[in-house]
Amino acid sequence: MRRPPRSGAKPCKRKLRSQSKFPRRTPAQAAATHAPDSNAYGNEYFGKEDGVFDQRLRDLRQQLRVRDIDCLALVPGFNLQYLTGENFFLLERPFIAFIPADEDADWIIMIPELEAPAWERTVPFKATLFPWTDENGPDDAMRQAAEKLAGISTLGVEYLRMRVLEQNLISCFLPDVRIAMGEAVLDPVRMHKDSAEIGSLRRAVQVLETALEDVVSSVRPGMIEREICNRLTSAVLQSGGEMVPLEPLVQSGPNAALPHGRTEERRVEAGDMLLIDFTTTVGGYYADMTRTFVVGKQPDERLHDVYAAVQAANRAGREAVRPGATCQDVDRAARKPIIDAGFGEYFIHRTGHGLGLDVHEAPGIVEGNETILEEDMVFTIEPGVYIDGWGGVRIEDNVLVTSDGHESLTTFDRSLRIIGA
Repeated sequence: MRRPPRSGAKPCKRKLRSQSKFPRRTPAQAAATHAPDSNAYGNEYFGKEDGVFDQRLRDLRQQLRVRDIDCLALVPGFNLQYLTGENFFLLERPFIAFIPADEDADWIIMIPELEAPAWERTVPFKATLFPWTDENGPDDAMRQAAEKLAGISTLGVEYLRMRVLEQNLISCFLPDVRIAMGEAVLDPVRMHKDSAEIGSLRRAVQVLETALEDVVSSVRPGMIEREICNRLTSAVLQSGGEMVPLEPLVQSGPNAALPHGRTEERRVEAGDMLLIDFTTTVGGYYADMTRTFVVGKQPDERLHDVYAAVQAANRAGREAVRPGATCQDVDRAARKPIIDAGFGEYFIHRTGHGLGLDVHEAPGIVEGNETILEEDMVFTIEPGVYIDGWGGVRIEDNVLVTSDGHESLTTFDRSLRIIGA
């Protein structure tokens, strides 16, 4: 027997609406009608690499069964995009895709009616859709979806993505299910990049390196951080980046002491360190890179010593990357040179993070993460030292785990470079 809705939950007594009026299409029909490269994120798979999404779905369902999770609930975002190749926007209208662990089961989709034609046209998986309109609201559609899911006891949800809006609908209409962390099944699948994903990551890094060289060669004392930031954004787009999803961090002098600070109106002075951290995407995949320069004149002894420690840490972190090592091993290797140089208290963040459709994803290169590195994982190595009131240094590379070690996708010079002299 179902429990009544929790206190404060809407009773949801609207008349039931019929399920999708849109005819179901086979995977082959959906793929055939999809225009390659039409996705706003530059998806390169449909019509170009057969079976990629089928394999991803099989891998995901295997993870669900291994972890005794009956079904996974996804909202629009990078995880849904990874499985379907399509980017559905997360707006004010609730939209939940339920993926049962059973290999032969249809997806169950509670979807705004405005989005239903796009799903039917482009997503090559069997699905039963329950559309809803602004006039009627989502409750009846969610009730019908829940009836289709009546046999499930454990539901995985995106702890880092799902909103209270969708969670309340699940609580109301699937009140007896046990909620599990969906990232436990998503991360093991998404951490392993295929050849096309690695190709996109590699090209995104090349865009960043081209743009950075173009901009730093023109930096001079007296320029404003914001001006350099704007030039960098333009250079990234001109060099082939799809977009600049995060505003570049251009931080000079004492501003560089804030790892997640912001570009300001500060004027760059001779002798300042200049930290530049920026991103772009190619094929929807992120590259993320940081370099630190000295502007206008030779560095003083303190800057030289800090830079040498960070440079050694970056090298040690990269050299520790190999199949069989753990994320924790790499973090420890990168941290040791900075500790040995006497700056350990100023290295205040993890060594790195995974890269893919999202700029921060698994695996995290951090103390306590015993995830074992495997071939085709991609993540950053970005040790740094940050001293309040003085400044900071960070060197960030994008690293691929290979069968016999690693490859640094980032090749931009890591030595201490004087610009604008």
